[in-house]
Amino acid sequence: MSDESRQRESGELSVEMPPHARLASVEIRSDAKALCVWFSDGGEREIPADQIVGLCGASIRTEMISLDAERHSLGSLIMGATTNPLGPARRFRNPGPPLSSEGASLVFALRTAGPGELLYIMADSFNFRQSLGPDAGYSTEINLRELARRVAALAPHANRDDFVTAVIGRVPLPAPLASLVEFFKANAALR
Repeated sequence: MSDESRQRESGELSVEMPPHARLASVEIRSDAKALCVWFSDGGEREIPADQIVGLCGASIRTEMISLDAERHSLGSLIMGATTNPLGPARRFRNPGPPLSSEGASLVFALRTAGPGELLYIMADSFNFRQSLGPDAGYSTEINLRELARRVAALAPHANRDDFVTAVIGRVPLPAPLASLVEFFKANAALR
């Protein structure tokens, strides 16, 4: 009995996600109408433009907690409230920088024909200078927009999600997703 039929019989819900791989670098070869990609874990591959069937992306919500948060833990607040002459009547005030901040990491991916791999980059750690050459700037978002435009021009027939459409159209990006896994699940069916 196959895994698929066992899942149907047991009533389990599952999402079948195709393989995905993180890219370290991308080179657009317009003359050969192909994309040469290098993988983060080693290896490279040339993907013909007609094998790129989908383009997608997202901003992924991230929250960072500063080191000051440890100093203002619950234990230190209780200790301060019990040893302070004013007791718990004294309001806690954080005189320093914010204890946490919210940001977003940008991800851009392409789906290939055949096995349907999702090849993606994380913009925060991607080497845009190697992929865009002298056109690379200092802004991660501007570099990502330029790379997405170039890949979209190489594969004009590829399906595009709302993120890629916004990137190419230079309009505000859609709301961020909660995690990279949510991004993979949302784009599992992209063909």
